[in-house]
Amino acid sequence: MEKLIIGQRALSPDAASVTPLDDHILRVRFVNGELRDFDMKPLLPRKCYSALASEALFRTARVEYGVVIWANGADLDPEWLYTDSVPAR
Repeated sequence: MEKLIIGQRALSPDAASVTPLDDHILRVRFVNGELRDFDMKPLLPRKCYSALASEALFRTARVEYGVVIWANGADLDPEWLYTDSVPAR
């Protein structure tokens, strides 16, 4: 599946599934089939993500409507997830 292009901006694919891994890594499968790893550690000092330092809360990650969300209401935009992630090993 190719990226949808609106104007000059390519939209990143939505998240299809997420698996929380050790060391605050999210393994995300996108609707285009790509499997990528996103490191949450740099975001944990931010107020809106600081609660995710709790391993138990971090592991509540799930996908709703293409967006990764947690039980406390925190979420991550799929474009951010896609552009700041690396291909899974």
